[in-house]
Amino acid sequence: MKNPIKRPPPLKDTHQLRNSYPKGHVLFHERDERDCAYIIEKGEVEISVQKDGKRIPLVRLSEGEVFGETALLGPGPRSATAIVTEDCEVFRISPHALHDRIMHLDPLVGLLMSLLINRYRQWRYVPPDAAAAMNALPQARENLKQVDRADDFLRALNKQREVALKELRMAQEITQAIEQDQFSPHLQPIVSLPDQKLVGFEALIRWHHPEKGMIPPMEFIPVAERTNVVWHLDMLMLRRACRVVQEIQKAAGDIGRKLYVSVNLSGVHFDSEEFATQIDSIVKESHVDPAQIVLEITESALMGNPTVAEKVLTDLKKQGLTIALDDFGTGYSSLSYLHRFSIDILKIDRAFVQDIHRNSKSLDVVRAIVSLAKTFNLSIVAEGVESRNEIYSLAGLGCNNGQGYFFSKPLPIDEVPGFIKESIAKHG
Repeated sequence: MKNPIKRPPPLKDTHQLRNSYPKGHVLFHERDERDCAYIIEKGEVEISVQKDGKRIPLVRLSEGEVFGETALLGPGPRSATAIVTEDCEVFRISPHALHDRIMHLDPLVGLLMSLLINRYRQWRYVPPDAAAAMNALPQARENLKQVDRADDFLRALNKQREVALKELRMAQEITQAIEQDQFSPHLQPIVSLPDQKLVGFEALIRWHHPEKGMIPPMEFIPVAERTNVVWHLDMLMLRRACRVVQEIQKAAGDIGRKLYVSVNLSGVHFDSEEFATQIDSIVKESHVDPAQIVLEITESALMGNPTVAEKVLTDLKKQGLTIALDDFGTGYSSLSYLHRFSIDILKIDRAFVQDIHRNSKSLDVVRAIVSLAKTFNLSIVAEGVESRNEIYSLAGLGCNNGQGYFFSKPLPIDEVPGFIKESIAKHG
């Protein structure tokens, strides 16, 4: 069966929307169509039902609580009404937001989620008797806390709530940052060894938050991948790289070689055959020479759906793009990858490079990678080069290129032309 086309979601649909509501606002009525769930960040919401023409309160929920959660399992009418009883802020979570994160991981996950939600509701909601309802709930929770195992569960649940709310806030901020153009590439030079002639740059994403300052990629990339916002980040960086590569070539002048810019791509994209078409469209729109764009992927991108990944990489190669396998040697490195997939460059992880003089095993790993690369006619880039001795060792083993703080830290775009001119003046 042909792999279904996976179109990227609109930016507005890739994150959980946070909204503020005043006291008395009705979030939804009983029998309304279920369309989303909510998580309370601040404030209070009362859940109630209609019985004999009267509104019967079931429970009041506060920070960290979830309600309307059955909407995540499927359509149907709401079983209760939700009214804001204290000015609050809530995250609105649509079924689409969980589509890739939970529902499509495994049918068993969906089943267990359904059962857990039903059990959670049975514990949280009490029979629709107004007085008994409001009095019984605190006592039920207090009784539950007296049991050690239940108390452990509650502590774990509260911790998980904190983690979930933190991620929701981060997802919201990432989307706003994209809309407000807070992301930009910093370029780290890649040079030939041992003569240190400039051959290109790696574009590394940087987030300049107006209040928090620079936010490290390790804090937001995992969240972006889980929420599928990473597609927008990667395409943003690819477009920037296409513009930048023309600028750096202009700054280099007539040096007899074309400089390239490499861009990191998340592995989540490689389960869709349409991904190569999207890349091709962006590169063609920029009118850049495809040979000057390198796409960096990790081994995990090849493992999810190898058949589709192979087709995507083959299509990208037909477009004239270069493919680099990042952090080679740290994952499930296999000869079959090099034999099966269209790879042009192996990037040696910095852990091996920086340990090359202290650990004979690291030296052996680098030697083996270089040997493999030569066998498959691949170029090599050693990451994390920080000393002249490392340069000599790598060059002696036959490593083509290197990048790292010895040559330069990642540079803001406005500092790149000056670096290029200085590098060419010094090394040619």
